[in-house]
Amino acid sequence: MSSTRNGAALFYSFKQLHRMKRLVLIVLLLVSATFLKAQVSVDPACFGDETEITIYYDATKGTSGLVGASKVYMHSGVITSSPTGTSWQYVIGNWGEDDGIGQMTKVAGESDLWEITLVPRTYYDVPASTPIYRLAMVFRNEDGSKEGKDENNSDIFVNLSDGGLNLQLTEQVPALVDPAESVLIEASTCFVADYTLYINDVVETTATSVTTFSYSYEVTQSPGETINARLEATDGVESDQEEFSFTVRRPSISEPRPTGIIDGINYDDTNAGKVTLSLWAPMKSSVFVVGDFTNWEVDQDYQMKKDGEHFWLEITGLTPGQEYGYQFWVDEQTWIADPYADKILDPDDRWIPSSTYPNLKPYPEAALRSPSYFNRVAVLQTNQQPYVWQNPDFQKPAPEKLVVYELLIRDFLGEDNMNYQALIDTLDYLEDLGINAIELMPIMEFNGNESWGYNPTFMFAVDKAYGTRNDLKEFIDECHGRGIAVILDMVMNQNDTPSPYAMMYFDIGAFKPSNDNPWFNRDAKHPFNVFFDINHESEYTKVWLDTINHYWINEYKFDGYRFDLSKGFTQKFSSDVGQWSARDNSRITLLKRMADKIWEHTPDAYVILEHFADNSEEKELSDYGMMLWGNMNYDYNEATMGYANGKSLSGAYYKDRGWNNNLLVAYMESHDEERLMFKNQEFGNSFGTYNIKNLQTALRRQKLAGAFFYTVPGPKMLWQWGEYGYDIPLYNYGDGDREDGKLDRRDPHWEYLDDERRRNLLEVNKELIGLRDKYDVFTEGDFTWSPGGNFKSIHITKGDTNVTIVGNFDVQRGVMNPEFQNTGTWYDFFSGREFEVTNTDDPIDLGAGVFHIYTDKKLHQPDYDIITSIDREEFTSSIRIYPNPVAERLSLDLDSYLGEQSTWRVFNSLGQVELEGQIEATETQIDVRSLKPGLYLVEVADGIHKEVRKFIRE
Repeated sequence: MSSTRNGAALFYSFKQLHRMKRLVLIVLLLVSATFLKAQVSVDPACFGDETEITIYYDATKGTSGLVGASKVYMHSGVITSSPTGTSWQYVIGNWGEDDGIGQMTKVAGESDLWEITLVPRTYYDVPASTPIYRLAMVFRNEDGSKEGKDENNSDIFVNLSDGGLNLQLTEQVPALVDPAESVLIEASTCFVADYTLYINDVVETTATSVTTFSYSYEVTQSPGETINARLEATDGVESDQEEFSFTVRRPSISEPRPTGIIDGINYDDTNAGKVTLSLWAPMKSSVFVVGDFTNWEVDQDYQMKKDGEHFWLEITGLTPGQEYGYQFWVDEQTWIADPYADKILDPDDRWIPSSTYPNLKPYPEAALRSPSYFNRVAVLQTNQQPYVWQNPDFQKPAPEKLVVYELLIRDFLGEDNMNYQALIDTLDYLEDLGINAIELMPIMEFNGNESWGYNPTFMFAVDKAYGTRNDLKEFIDECHGRGIAVILDMVMNQNDTPSPYAMMYFDIGAFKPSNDNPWFNRDAKHPFNVFFDINHESEYTKVWLDTINHYWINEYKFDGYRFDLSKGFTQKFSSDVGQWSARDNSRITLLKRMADKIWEHTPDAYVILEHFADNSEEKELSDYGMMLWGNMNYDYNEATMGYANGKSLSGAYYKDRGWNNNLLVAYMESHDEERLMFKNQEFGNSFGTYNIKNLQTALRRQKLAGAFFYTVPGPKMLWQWGEYGYDIPLYNYGDGDREDGKLDRRDPHWEYLDDERRRNLLEVNKELIGLRDKYDVFTEGDFTWSPGGNFKSIHITKGDTNVTIVGNFDVQRGVMNPEFQNTGTWYDFFSGREFEVTNTDDPIDLGAGVFHIYTDKKLHQPDYDIITSIDREEFTSSIRIYPNPVAERLSLDLDSYLGEQSTWRVFNSLGQVELEGQIEATETQIDVRSLKPGLYLVEVADGIHKEVRKFIRE
């Protein structure tokens, strides 16, 4: 979500800050900038609407979005309503246009400091009768694709002088000082004034008739004492003051952690008002806890004790059940939220609707820090009521029998329903589809509220954009009650800002982890990396990741993980994809170690890798018990588009890869692959009147592919909405950038299911998935196939049951040998037709895109009652009519053998011709409004073939 023009201002005049009293003042003292050293500063600091001023913008501060920009524009306006207003007027700038209007100049010798000089009333062309209270601004690059805002991602405001003193501190006063240190206190006013400095309410010094004040205070207090200071200024008419405090530093106390204390939040079962916090911080010397319980002030009583590389602190006097926000201040330099916290607040929380997360604790403004990527707050809450699991003894489906439905909560149900409770409401649909596992794309805390989730920041926290922790548990619990496993897409290749373990050891200038970071590499080890690359050989990382993997399975009862970009779990440097994909023995060792740690506590947990490495490496990992993604998008899409000749689907079967274990998770689509239906309709092949670009034909090709996908042994995965032929492209192809638009929101288009043709595809997919569940022959039988060329076949045998599947992937009719396993009675599954095989090698005639599933044992009859007008003969002939009954227009859906001279005729019950016409396309519509209600026949003929269908005119 982007901020709006009514966002809270960061830069108030210091006079207004004084009126806001101590809370906001403390925040300004703790951040690493004052007005003159902030993201935006003005020279002169005291100015009116007719004063020539120079505005300086430091791109490294605030949201830091314009660091390294080649051009910077100031998009700005004025506030004319009130001294605290936020509604822009007289706006200067054209967003996204490189037209010079508002363009700034880089300050000589500086890489990220920009300036612009103007006279406010002239620059904004404000009438003399209209007051100007404030300047409002945001900054952008030349095309508007990047912007700079304040630390809260809001607009920046600068107040004009109102003729008052406007006392302001011009030098940052540290929160902590050393014994006997000299503390420099500097301030200024817009007019000559008399200054008085009070220390602990006693006059320390004065200065008369000056506009600037400077004093060096010599600390005499003991370690741990707090000095309260107040600076007053008066010109005899008006007075102004600033209040601030600083504490005398004391060294961290070394003391072992109490028995049983682990990193993160430790609640006390015997004391609901107590919590113990622990932070793993190697090479650090001090850590303070700052939060609601310290009024967001640095308090020496909340300095953590040191136990080797760990820091810990007991906090007592908490109200049971109340939520408290807190941060860690590490070495008095870096603000982080607790890396082990299970709930994180950030400024973007204001965009989360209460229907998704009721009574969400507001983000505390006092926690805003500079730069903005530090702005996260951890939450603790004692006396929480545990979730009561309704299905604690769920038995996972066998790995080789999994049918996994991959979904992105953000998109699956549409923008108004992107939460766990809405997802629970769809489980009837998913259960009816027949899947037995759901894979959630990453749901741990990530940057922003709209994301695929591959930019995680806090690995133990559920992102609030989808709901509460208990909402997630309820969803998993409900899935388990329906026999559906839940797999978490786990991101362990990278973290995004402000990942605490990255931020504690970070080179802000280079915007990279520092060389001494125990968890992260300074530079990525492989070419596909995004964000900050995790060092998997570090012992620190191993402990961290093992804890994460234990947590989500133990706390939320996830059934296993799909590890994103597992090929990146290496310290072996690769400069290109080929080098990166080569066999890596160190990576194998790392993955085996991690899997062993998971199986120590959960022996039946799924461990699925998105690997795509050398086959010998994948085979060894599969032999070890790990499942691996098998990307078959290209091969199946070539087949559905009608370009199967010379191509093979063999990669979808584990034995064709030379593997020993049936753990290949094959898929035709995933979140990373283009939609088959889009390419069918965009690039589909054709022959005569048979054209795969035709919607109905493209949908039929999906059924054909499904028949040669779900019947192949091994776990399978389908991407959301593929079951009904989703065809919105993954990329925005129009601008030439293949990756452009990939991460954009996609609407589910559930209205597609109002189209009988798409509903028919859904029903066929249900039946194909159901075969795996109902009949062991499809998952445990002896399997052979001919996956290459246009005419493909599958043969499966288990006991006395045989299956023969044939399909024509060409764009024209043809003949193939089905090679039935035996003579005798056979059954065509979808049509229910029974027939005799007297010669196992007798050829059969197949129309383009036609397939059959034959068995020598009678299976169930597909039940299409939900779609009353489905014509089962679609699977045995070349014509389908719909809707039936029909009120206005009858659609004829034809196969490829119909020639150019094909005709249609409609007969009444007496055999008289009522209507007739020429067929010019594979989809033809007949206007039947002139017919009386009743039973009719429609005949289609091409001079060789003739077929007749019944229909009812309503």
